[in-house]
Amino acid sequence: MKPPVLPFDPTALSIRQLLAASVAVVDELLRRGLVRTRNAPLGDLAETIALRAFGGVLAPNSEKSYDLLSDDGKRVQVKARLVDPADRRSQPFSAFRSWDFDIALFVLFDSRTYDIIWARELARIETQQLGRRVEHTNSSAVLVRQVASAGRDVTRALIAAFDGLDEPD
Repeated sequence: MKPPVLPFDPTALSIRQLLAASVAVVDELLRRGLVRTRNAPLGDLAETIALRAFGGVLAPNSEKSYDLLSDDGKRVQVKARLVDPADRRSQPFSAFRSWDFDIALFVLFDSRTYDIIWARELARIETQQLGRRVEHTNSSAVLVRQVASAGRDVTRALIAAFDGLDEPD
């Protein structure tokens, strides 16, 4: 899949111009309500897509155990990862440091296009069973390949929500 066509040539920009463009992009994503922080937009993007797909309310930024409280009261932990589809290495999602959630939603994005490759929903117990303890970070790691065929496939719902992001709620 080819990357999207940009309205400018990033290779013609200086490092400072690229950084300024990055800031301007994040500013606009904040203004549109797509992201809530100035961190890399992937996590906020995945949380916003989950909210659009399943409803509910986003947890406060400081909440460590879950990202979304669904309309039916379930606490949803959202994990996202950018990957190059040609890269076959084993890659982890961000670490789990708490198991105080009901559902884990894993979303895999293409690193060149930000297209959703797949999305899976797993119960907390399923997620814990996949996790591997990492002592030096006091966390558990779950690998992309472990999740790829686990749980329930929710890819279509997430893609539909992503496709509708430019439309008002």
